[in-house]
Amino acid sequence: MADHVRKQIRAAAVTALTGLVTTAGRVFASRVYPLQDTDLPGLRISNPDEAIESASLGGANRYIERHLTLEVQACVKQVSGYEDLVDQIAKEVEIALATNNTLGNLAKWIVPRSIETELSGEGEKPIAVATIRFEVVYITALNAPDVPS
Repeated sequence: MADHVRKQIRAAAVTALTGLVTTAGRVFASRVYPLQDTDLPGLRISNPDEAIESASLGGANRYIERHLTLEVQACVKQVSGYEDLVDQIAKEVEIALATNNTLGNLAKWIVPRSIETELSGEGEKPIAVATIRFEVVYITALNAPDVPS
């Protein structure tokens, strides 16, 4: 049995975002611990929430439409230019996901919904984290959450 489509989407996002100019291979799925200096600049990818609604009623093939939040955090730690660098990473992320906006036909579409940047000067170097939230719309049969429709 395949993984839930939500997990497949997260894995496909990691693949789509690996190799960007600024973050290269420093892309981590579902990482809860802070990135180490050797992981920066880097990306953290997660799916914090999902809304579900009926797409069709009745019959043997009932489908549900899912609206998944794909959260990509661009993390930077450097002495200067940190906010400019997270903006550059956000640009690269948006372009990469727009270029592959179905993530290999797992989703119907992906659209950016918000970007929030947090700055901190509490460490030995300033830290900037831009949280980019995308809405990912996909459909599954009610009894097959592991198969995109």
